[in-house]
Amino acid sequence: MQEISLLNSVIGPVMRGPSSSHCAAPYMMAKLVRELSCSNGEILQNAVVRFDPRGSFAPCYKAQSSDENFAAGLAGAKLTDADYRDILGRVERGEGFQFAIEIVELANNNHPNRVDLELTVVTADGTKRVDLYAGASIGGGMFYIDAMNGQPVFLTGKTATVFVWGPDVGAHADDLGKQLASGGNTLLGVSFDPSHERIEVSLQSLPNGDALSSLHEWDGGEISDLRYADASQYPVCATDDLFSTSEAVIAVADGQEGGSIADAALVLEAKRLGRSREATRALFRERCELMLRVVAEGFDAKPEDNVMRFLTLRARKVRDANLPGGLGGPVLQDAIAGALSAMERDSNRGVVCAAPTAGSAGVVPGTLYGLIRHGIDIEGATDALQVMALIGAVFAARGTFAAECGGCSVETGASAAMAAAGVAQAYGGDAKQCFDAASMCLMNTLGLVCDPVGGDVEIPCHARNVAGVSHAFSSAMAVLAGFDAVLGYDELVDQTVKIGAMMHPDLRCTARGGCAATKTALRMVEAASHGG
Repeated sequence: MQEISLLNSVIGPVMRGPSSSHCAAPYMMAKLVRELSCSNGEILQNAVVRFDPRGSFAPCYKAQSSDENFAAGLAGAKLTDADYRDILGRVERGEGFQFAIEIVELANNNHPNRVDLELTVVTADGTKRVDLYAGASIGGGMFYIDAMNGQPVFLTGKTATVFVWGPDVGAHADDLGKQLASGGNTLLGVSFDPSHERIEVSLQSLPNGDALSSLHEWDGGEISDLRYADASQYPVCATDDLFSTSEAVIAVADGQEGGSIADAALVLEAKRLGRSREATRALFRERCELMLRVVAEGFDAKPEDNVMRFLTLRARKVRDANLPGGLGGPVLQDAIAGALSAMERDSNRGVVCAAPTAGSAGVVPGTLYGLIRHGIDIEGATDALQVMALIGAVFAARGTFAAECGGCSVETGASAAMAAAGVAQAYGGDAKQCFDAASMCLMNTLGLVCDPVGGDVEIPCHARNVAGVSHAFSSAMAVLAGFDAVLGYDELVDQTVKIGAMMHPDLRCTARGGCAATKTALRMVEAASHGG
């Protein structure tokens, strides 16, 4: 079973904050468990989020605003809410509900981004109930909840989910599933857990309130409990293995008229989401336009609105600089400036699109901005984005976007590979050339460490996005000019993952090694902690 979606998992999610692992996933995890715990009109009274001291959340959750995103998700806020960043302060003061972060040993700590959540709710009859959840953020905004009150589950937010408990539900599981899917909804699966007398129904969207309420009067037997949560992103309607090898993806491209890898991306994502090609193309174009809008907003940012700890706004200055003739060229200069603009928006907690992560959220938008500014129209840019997403999906299927597991090679390394393929596509490259351009980027970023100074996604992250854009264009240029990458993309993804696992933990997003351990960085962090 494979749930990787190009729009959800690779050129998404749309989010706030500097880290998809530490911001997007926390927001969606928190929102999901809140919906489950408050399905029947319960009111959230208290929420405790627990991190293991040996994990990656513990040292970075404040600097990377994980606490803000957990709080906003638990409050049921929308990403576009004007007061999004004020929610944490309010709930820490007990306004709405009590909220706390605890650093404690977790019983299950098999992933660096493990988290436990404890929610205390007040039920409709005034009694209190405590719900316990456990899960992990696994990179690129992807996550899972694998325990709910001691019961095993596996929730990824990729479908709407309804849980029904009762002594007789197993015998009527299929009928209950069909009942919930009535009215044009799509039933994606029904499973029965006899040890907990529970069925789980997966749907394309949540049934309306009347359909859910009617379960309480269901005449097939007693319903002891009912919980439900909507999908966090576009619901996944097909779980076929679509993206595990570049060979399979290229075969899909060869089956399309003209052999277009951009069309292959459209065909595969339409299948994944259960939508028409036309509807899926519209989503890709919307995502392309969103990325370009993020770049524009970054250029329009005012210095007084900057909340970065170490960096000032430089994107507009880079874009408008009068460089010596022949140095890089205007396309690359605009692409670099666009990458910085998106990252400045990202670091200032604006709404951005992880591509595939927030730490690498500048490479793809910057590349698209450079293309749009120099002869590629929005349709061509959307084609390029589809290719970028497809290359990233093969990476995700074979590896991870979590820097906590693979260092920056799985963030800016992966995003550079994606962007390189998109540039090759934009200038007439075929499927093999797109993958060769991506391969060049991966072979040159093997073992790239993740070492954010002070835990903030600023230094060297913004500089790495500049390098990622430059890497993308140079790799595409070399391949289109006749260079042969030789080593296959799949092999290089596998090696990226293998080498990432060999890295010392201090080099994987803990802010304890690399750039973060330089004397200058340590002085800057110390000065910032004292308001200097």
